[in-house]
Amino acid sequence: MIIGDMSKRLKAVPLGVPLAVLSAGTGLSLLAGSRQLHSLCGIGCLGLSILHTWQHGSKLKKDVQKGMKKVGIMDFVNIPRSKIDMFVRTVEVAAYIPGRVRLYSRSLVGNEDNCRKVLGYLRSYPELSEVEVSSVTGSILIKYTPQLLHTNKELTAVEKYIRTHVRR
Repeated sequence: MIIGDMSKRLKAVPLGVPLAVLSAGTGLSLLAGSRQLHSLCGIGCLGLSILHTWQHGSKLKKDVQKGMKKVGIMDFVNIPRSKIDMFVRTVEVAAYIPGRVRLYSRSLVGNEDNCRKVLGYLRSYPELSEVEVSSVTGSILIKYTPQLLHTNKELTAVEKYIRTHVRR
């Protein structure tokens, strides 16, 4: 109970003025040439900054998430976001035109079990109108209506990846 009250009090303490004073003290201590005063002001500033970050932790977390979304950090890093996105990155994109994609995978050649799994998985997407898998060539042919596909954000991202990684 005492810790809870103390936590509430600490969250309510305004730190703007003390942070400004310590920041100014850090700068002035450089001009005065006092290493000890500079160190003390710097340590105080660090401590108050940590406390200030703790006070506004939930807002900070939301701001970071919002910023990452705005900047598109996941697009920049190019990390797969879904199972199908990961799958597409394991195959060779042989041909692409909007509405038709041909992929190749060596793991499908001569492997009926893998072919059935891939076929079942891809057919689970209602946005894909036709899927054919060949164990002879390792080929996957996917046909779709672009307007229908673009109603699914996940598949739209996959199509974007395919478009930029097609073998020419």
